[in-house]
Amino acid sequence: MDPKEPRRTQILRDATALFSRYGYTRTTLADVARHNGISRPTLYAEFADKDALFSAVIETLADELFARLDSELATITTPRDRLLHACLSWVGSGYDLIQENPEAADLFNPKFTAVTTSNARFERYLEGLLPDRNSPTRLTEMITLSLQGIKRFAVNRPHLDALVETLVDTVDAAARAR
Repeated sequence: MDPKEPRRTQILRDATALFSRYGYTRTTLADVARHNGISRPTLYAEFADKDALFSAVIETLADELFARLDSELATITTPRDRLLHACLSWVGSGYDLIQENPEAADLFNPKFTAVTTSNARFERYLEGLLPDRNSPTRLTEMITLSLQGIKRFAVNRPHLDALVETLVDTVDAAARAR
């Protein structure tokens, strides 16, 4: 454990790596503690249980993505391109991780409350990217659910990118037709 890095930050970083590699079920708190060179009681002082740790991992990943998106979107001017970039970043990062480590799919599985909460955060984020829509909540929910399906069924990354671009172009064309 790096003494200069806060313990919680290091635990989250290492837990992210373990959940990505082994999934939720196969990752134990004993693994996380051992990987960090700390005792289980020390780990429990930071996180009440495995669900709390997993939730913190998901929240941290989302926070990092939203911060990166905020920075990157500052240089993108058209609504269509902003939406495309956000959607590609959201679904692409998860797709790439799952391709490297299939067990990482747990980090995106909506059976986990933290994942559902993260998806809802992305929907709210998209609302800020969509100019004056009549029902932005339904539209952003449709986009998010579509992205989940694309991530699940895309054959490869170019296929995923093409499907996301088609989705965004369809949303953009419908918005301009109104």
